[in-house]
Amino acid sequence: MRIPAFNLTLATGLSLAFAARLAAAESPETNAVLLTTVAQVRALNQAEATKAFAVRLRGVVISESEPRERTMFLADDSGCIYLMATANLFSSFHRADLLEIEGNTDPGQFAPIVKVKTARRVGTGKIPAPRAVTYQQLITGALDGQWVEISGVVRRVLEMEPPSQIRRILIASDGGALPVRGGFSRDVEIQEDAEVRVQAICLYQFNQKRQVLTPVLSVPNGARVRVEKLAPPNPFSAPVRSADSLLQFAADAPTGHRVHVRGVVTHALPGSQVWIRDNGSGLRIQVGQTEDLKAGDVIDVLGFPAYGSYSPLLEDAVFRKTGSGPPPASLTITNVAVAFDHEDDLVETEARLTEIQPVLEGLSLTFEREGTVFKGILKLAKQEPAPVDWLEGSLVRVTGICSLIHDEVRPLWGVWTPQSFQLLLRSPADLTILVRPPWWTPRRVAIALALVTAALLLSVGVIVLVGRRRLKEQAHRREMAEAEFAAILTERNRVAREIHDTLAQGLTATSVQLRLAKKTSELDNERLQHHLDAAQQLVGDSLEEARNSIWNMRSQVLETGDLVSALESILKQMTEGAELQTRFQVTGRARRLSPVIENNVLRVGQEAITNAARHARAKQILVQLDFSEKQFRLIVRDDGAGFDPAQPPRSTGGFGLVGMRERATGLKGELKIESAAGRGTEIQLLLPLTGE
Repeated sequence: MRIPAFNLTLATGLSLAFAARLAAAESPETNAVLLTTVAQVRALNQAEATKAFAVRLRGVVISESEPRERTMFLADDSGCIYLMATANLFSSFHRADLLEIEGNTDPGQFAPIVKVKTARRVGTGKIPAPRAVTYQQLITGALDGQWVEISGVVRRVLEMEPPSQIRRILIASDGGALPVRGGFSRDVEIQEDAEVRVQAICLYQFNQKRQVLTPVLSVPNGARVRVEKLAPPNPFSAPVRSADSLLQFAADAPTGHRVHVRGVVTHALPGSQVWIRDNGSGLRIQVGQTEDLKAGDVIDVLGFPAYGSYSPLLEDAVFRKTGSGPPPASLTITNVAVAFDHEDDLVETEARLTEIQPVLEGLSLTFEREGTVFKGILKLAKQEPAPVDWLEGSLVRVTGICSLIHDEVRPLWGVWTPQSFQLLLRSPADLTILVRPPWWTPRRVAIALALVTAALLLSVGVIVLVGRRRLKEQAHRREMAEAEFAAILTERNRVAREIHDTLAQGLTATSVQLRLAKKTSELDNERLQHHLDAAQQLVGDSLEEARNSIWNMRSQVLETGDLVSALESILKQMTEGAELQTRFQVTGRARRLSPVIENNVLRVGQEAITNAARHARAKQILVQLDFSEKQFRLIVRDDGAGFDPAQPPRSTGGFGLVGMRERATGLKGELKIESAAGRGTEIQLLLPLTGE
C-alpha cells in the first residue's frame, strides 16, 4: 500500500494548495470541503486544523493506543494519522483491520489529528512497509504518528514494573539515544550491546508551546524488535582497553558498542557515577547500579564511550568488582597547569581558601594558588552541618576529583587547551587547614569599616535632622510671636483711635449737654427736657461704640473655648427665637489656629451670620468650617434676599463687607462673595495655613 515518492509529493502539493484555498475561503465554502487522505490532514497548520474540516478516510489499523476503545493509528497510501473517538468506537478493531472512518480535523496537542464520529470495518488490509528513518530525521518533529523503521545498538534493557506490561529499551543510533517502548515479547536475545531493528510508531514528548523535547518509539502489540546481531555471550571477555585509548583515531573502530575497561575506584556515588584510575589516567563512568563501592576497589566496566567536557566518559555502564586494595594516593599538583592533564583523577594541591558559599546541595569553595583561581564543590547530606573550623583566608591542602570546565570559546579544530578546573571533594576530610588566617582578614576589616562608616553617617544624619527641626520650630515661634505682637500693636492703635474718635467725643458732647441743662434748669423746663434727651442719646451712642470697640478686641469666648465652639455659639445666639433652620458643619481635623487667625475668622463669621440672620430675611443658614493640612475655609450660606456684590448695602453696625475683605487681606487670604437678588448669599473665607 505504500505509494511511490512522486505520488506522495503530488498528494502533499495538492493538499498544501488545498489548505491555502481553505485559508482564503469563507465559512459557507469551507463547510463543503472534504479531506480524503492522511496527507491532506497532516498538511494543515494548527489554525486550519481548528476549523474542523470534514474527513473521510480508508486505511489499515497500524497500532492500538491508550485508551484502547477510543484511540488508534490508521495508515493509508499517503501516511499515518492519530485517531481519537469521543465514544467507544475502536474496542472491536485490531491491527491490520481495514476501516472506513468519518470525522473532523482537530489541531491535537502537537500535530493534526482526526476526531472520529463513525467507523466501520470493511475487511483486512496489509500493513504497509515502514519508512526507514535516521535519528536526525526523528528529532525534527516532522514524523509524529508515522510508521517508521530504524536500526541501533541496545544500550539499556529496563525491567517491566508490575502491573504494567510495557517493555522498555534504550537504543543508540546515529549518535543519539532513542527510548523504545511497547508490548513486544521479551526476547532473551535483546540484550545490551545487541544490534536491533525496530519498527514502531514515532511519538514525541513536547512542551506546552507544542515544541519537541525528544522522540519516543512505540512498538505496536504483536510486533517484534528484530535482533540483527547478538550481543557478545560473555561481554567481560572482550579485550580490556585503557582510558587513554577511548575515542582515539582508529580506521576500523567499531561504532555504537560498549568497551571494556578496568581500574581502581577513586570515588563512587552509588546509582550515579564512579571514578576510576586506569594506568595513571582518570575516567568518569555513569552507572545505574547501587552496589556500594569504596576507594581502592578494583572493578571491570562495560560502557558506551561518550564525549565529556574534555576527556571521554562511559555512559549506561555496568561493572563488577574483581578485587580490593588500599585507597589510591592522590596526585600532588605543584603547578595548577598540570591539573589539565588529570581530568577525572584524584589530585591534591595547596591553596588559599578565599570564599565559602552555601549552595543547594552543599558548599561552593573558591581557592587561589599562584594567581590562578579555581573552585571546589563539597556535597553534604541532608542535615549534615558545614565544617565550623573552615575560615576564609586559610592556607589549606585540598583533595578532590579534578573536573575541567568548558571555555566559552573553543577552536574550530585542533588542540583545545582548557583554562580552568574545579575539584569535587569526597568528604570534609579532603580539606586540611595548614595555616589559619589572622583575625583581621580583609573581609572583616571591610565589614568593620562599613559598620563604622554607617554609624558615623547615621549620627550625622540624626544631628542634622534634629538641628533642622529645632531651627524650624524656633523660626515658627518667632513668626508667631512677631505676628501676635504686631496684632497687639495694631489692635491697641485701633482701639485708641476708636475711643478717641467715638467714645471720647461722645462723652464730651454729653458733658456739654449736661452743662446746658444745668444752666437752663431754672428757666425753661421744655429746653431742659430737650437737653436731657440729647444727653441720653449721646450716652447710648457712646455705649454702643464702646461695645463695638470691646467686641472687635479678642473675644472672651476664645479664651475659654476654640473657634468651632465660638462660631457655633454665635450662630445659636443670633438665631435664637427666630424661625430659622440652621446647620453647623465641621470637616477635616479640627484644631486650634493662631490667636490672630481665630480672632479675625470669628469676626468675619460673626458679621456674615449677623447679616444673614437680621438683614437677609433668610429661612436657612449653613455655617461650615473646613480644616485641611494647608488651608482653612469658612463658608456661611443663606437662602435670603441676596444682593448685588458690586453694590453691597451699607452696613448699619459693625464693619460690613469692606471690613471683612480687609481682615481676609491682612491674613493673606481670600474672601469670595457669591450673591444675587432673590438667590441668597454665600460667603467663603479661604486662608493658607503654611507654618501653622
